[in-house]
Amino acid sequence: MLEELAHHILDVARNSLEAGATRVEIVVEEDPAGDLLRFSVVDNGSGIPPYVQRHLTNPFFTTKSGKKVGLGLPFLQAAVERCGGNLEIKSEVGRGTKVTATFPYYCWDRPPLGDMPRTIVSLLAGNGHLNLCYRHIFQGQSFKMDTAEIRSRLKGIPLDAPEVLLWLRQYLEENLDILFGGGDHEVARRAG
Repeated sequence: MLEELAHHILDVARNSLEAGATRVEIVVEEDPAGDLLRFSVVDNGSGIPPYVQRHLTNPFFTTKSGKKVGLGLPFLQAAVERCGGNLEIKSEVGRGTKVTATFPYYCWDRPPLGDMPRTIVSLLAGNGHLNLCYRHIFQGQSFKMDTAEIRSRLKGIPLDAPEVLLWLRQYLEENLDILFGGGDHEVARRAG
C-alpha cells in the first residue's frame, strides 16, 4: 500500500511517462487555515480513452501488459474516500491527463504528504529529458522549480547526472524548508 501522498504523486507521474508525456506539472497546495491539502499531476501524454477512464479505480483492471491488477489509482481513491475528499481524473485522448486529489488537511486518516524532494528526484532519475514543473504552495506562499530553467544553467550537463540529482534534492529540501518556515509542518499538523 502507498503510505504517503508523495508515493501516489510519483505513481501518477510515472503513469504519465508511460503514456508518452514529455511535460509533467505537479502542484501541491497546503492550506491549513482552509483545512485543505490538494495535489494535481497534469501531463501532455496520450490521454485516456473514455472506456478506460470508467475503470481507472477498479483494482482488477489494467491496460499494462503482464499485469493482472492496477492498484495505484484504486489505492489513491481509497485514501481520498477515507477522508471524505475528492479524486478527479480528466483526460482527453491526444491531449493529456489531469489527476487531482483533495483531502481535508486535518483528517487523521489522511496519509502524510511525505518526501517530495525524493519524489521529484526519483521521477527525474533516468528521465532527464522530462520537462517537469513542480510547484508547492503552503499557506499562500509558493515555491516553483522548472527543469527548463535548470537545464539552461547546466550548459549541457544531463539533468539526470548523479551530481545534478544530488544537488537538485538539496535545492528542493532547502527551498521547501524556507517555504515551511523552517519547521516540520507535518508534525505540527498532526499535533494541531
